[in-house]
Amino acid sequence: MIVEFDIDSGALRQSLASAPGMRVRIEHLDATDTIPLRSMFWASDGDFDAFETALDDDPTVEQWTRLAETGDGRLYRARHPADASSVTAYHRAIELDGIVLSLASKEDRTGYHTRMRFPDREKFAAFRDAVGETGLSVSIKAIYDQQDAPPEERFGLTQAQRETLLTAVAAGYFSIPRETALAGVADELGISPQAASERLRRGMESLIRGALDVPGDDEQY
Repeated sequence: MIVEFDIDSGALRQSLASAPGMRVRIEHLDATDTIPLRSMFWASDGDFDAFETALDDDPTVEQWTRLAETGDGRLYRARHPADASSVTAYHRAIELDGIVLSLASKEDRTGYHTRMRFPDREKFAAFRDAVGETGLSVSIKAIYDQQDAPPEERFGLTQAQRETLLTAVAAGYFSIPRETALAGVADELGISPQAASERLRRGMESLIRGALDVPGDDEQY
């Protein structure tokens, strides 16, 4: 089953508040015996200088690194302190066989909109109870079986990836012979060719993983 919910996590809240308009989309989460929680995330649509300055003083971040930069965003990796409520939530999710499908900051910066897969309602209920014990709250938006979800939901596509894939198909990017180049798809979307390439690659990976039931990186932890 897939559950969509909002969680009022304070992770990165101080940094987001320092850069109005900034949005964060978590790309990957993991942990080790010595690292309580590490996140890789894209930030976009805000003042990057203000955001990075705030990251230095954010109590939910122990250290951070900028990994990459595109025309419309920057990719970061951050390590989070063991006492952060989000660390407890992540570890409980793993213990209960929960898999994070998407995690993005809400526009009002009061938390994150989250999509997760759980084996059944009992394990999600246990996860929600565990999160509640940390002081966080979960507001459920939707619960559905994976096969009942629309295609973009079933395969974990973001709205941007879906739009890019549909634009590429309509423009003949996948035709044989190819009717348009990547630059043409980018022009249609009003983004850089590099950004269009990243969206296409990530979108196609999500489609392949979803259609062929290939485990994602998060499912290995």
